[in-house]
Amino acid sequence: MRNSIPGRPLRARGLAGSLSLGLALVLSGVALTGCSPDMPAASGPDAPRVSHVGATTPSQLTTTTEIGHVVGRLPGTRRKAVRKEIAVVVDRWWEAAYLSGADSGTKLSAAFPGFTPGARRRATFDRALMTNRDLAADSVTPLMRKVRLDLLAVDQRARSVTARFDLRVRTTGERTRRLQVRGRLFLTRGAAGWRIFGYDVTKGWL
Repeated sequence: MRNSIPGRPLRARGLAGSLSLGLALVLSGVALTGCSPDMPAASGPDAPRVSHVGATTPSQLTTTTEIGHVVGRLPGTRRKAVRKEIAVVVDRWWEAAYLSGADSGTKLSAAFPGFTPGARRRATFDRALMTNRDLAADSVTPLMRKVRLDLLAVDQRARSVTARFDLRVRTTGERTRRLQVRGRLFLTRGAAGWRIFGYDVTKGWL
């Protein structure tokens, strides 16, 4: 894997859609000025809410999701619904791109479920980062699946989401190694549901 030296991971960014991009940048700016993982947890109605939701993998490891910052008003029931819906979208990508197989077994045509056409084209170009096709591995086992959501709400409905994620896996083959994929996914909701229209992702060995 090129650029696999610890501390020098692969990185790529892809964005599409002017309106959705503006919403995502608003969310990203809010999140950057918020609490870091090392700061005390927030309290009150907007405090992060943790939930274990998403697809169950063969290892029985589920995705942990939480609500981070919320811009605008969004009732608790709708926050819970968004949390579950986004977890499903992220899980589908992880399963298709990183966890369902190893090496060239990943099919690019099916590696990006939930992506918009533009984001899918960009991610296909960045396939060494956005899938496991570059791995010389016999198996891939998830060790950590975490997602934190920053939401933009308009008229008490979620319109745009920035999903900050951390996926860690163990690969086996010539030797056993630990791989981390982390970053941000930008999502907007349309008639077909939530779709990923952009990303800022890094990938490297631990």
